Amino acid sequence: MSAYISQLAIYPLKSAAAIAVQQSALSDFGLQWDRRWLIVDDEAKFVTQRQYAQMALIHVQVVDGVLHLDAPNMLPLVVTPHHPQQITVTVWQDTVMALTMSQEADTWLSQFLGFSVRLVFFPDYSQRVVDTAWADEGHQTAFSDGFPLLVISQASLDDLSQRWGQAIDWRRFRPNLVIAGDFAPYSEDTWTALKIGDVELALVKPCSRCVIPSINPQTGAKDSSLNRVLAQHRRANDGKIYLGQNAIIQKASLQSVLHIGDKVQIISKS
Repeated sequence: MSAYISQLAIYPLKSAAAIAVQQSALSDFGLQWDRRWLIVDDEAKFVTQRQYAQMALIHVQVVDGVLHLDAPNMLPLVVTPHHPQQITVTVWQDTVMALTMSQEADTWLSQFLGFSVRLVFFPDYSQRVVDTAWADEGHQTAFSDGFPLLVISQASLDDLSQRWGQAIDWRRFRPNLVIAGDFAPYSEDTWTALKIGDVELALVKPCSRCVIPSINPQTGAKDSSLNRVLAQHRRANDGKIYLGQNAIIQKASLQSVLHIGDKVQIISKS
């Protein structure tokens, strides 16, 4: 089975726009800088596109470890931390130690979103353990929904595009890796591991889907027709809609880097 990485992406600010990259180093939390920043409300609870679709229009860059923000009708902002303080924030059922950034960043994001929010960062020494019901102990993630990586096949996206009647922008599903190759759509349902050079990934949990795929990543507009197609074709016996696989890093070195075009060895269920 011939397969390779066709898309590679990071999402430094959770629920903001994707950054498509040609290559990415790996960290203890997944791809470098992926989901290390988070927007929280006044109760320190995470804020996402699920409630506020306009977050799709927040574009970010990370330059030498510094977050840069841009959005429609906003002046670009370089986020310079000012006296960071520890704060406990909530991501789903997890309480996580994070660092505040700056009043300037909080004001900028509050103005764009239209309500009071704060920007926080997940430092290297914070800990958020992956659910051991799905993965071995010792695996970490930052502000992702629950696992450090998300994998989808290009074949699945192509099949859904045909069913929907228009080309699907892969960014709607917010994967870290899109894998292309000569395999059937939804083959990733059966994948258990990927080997990419010296990197080994374990695919541990199907990814259940919410409203976010209905949000156009270019405009922030919602179109529920895609989710209806998903519901018709990808609803499981538990009533949830699934596409893609959550993954953890089983093996990597300090020098491990993934690239667009890297060959992928797929290990599937027997």
